[in-house]
Amino acid sequence: MNITLKYFSWIRVKLKKSHDLIELNQKTNLKDLKNKLILKDPIFQEIFEDDSVKYFLNLKEIDDENHTLNNGDILAFLPPVTGG
Repeated sequence: MNITLKYFSWIRVKLKKSHDLIELNQKTNLKDLKNKLILKDPIFQEIFEDDSVKYFLNLKEIDDENHTLNNGDILAFLPPVTGG
């Protein structure tokens, strides 16, 4: 199962990339994926502790960590953005 992760704003800067393709052996939910990402790179701990970051799955905002992810899903990490 493959999930595409897309990063925006300061998350993109910290990770030094705009996206990842994550391969999972089994179906998982958002909570389990977060734990796996933290083990992969401690920067994710900072990302997930920021309550202002929104998660969009296939262009729809989700906030339920028990939401099941499916093959081909695209999960975007969107922190608030300011500009002038």
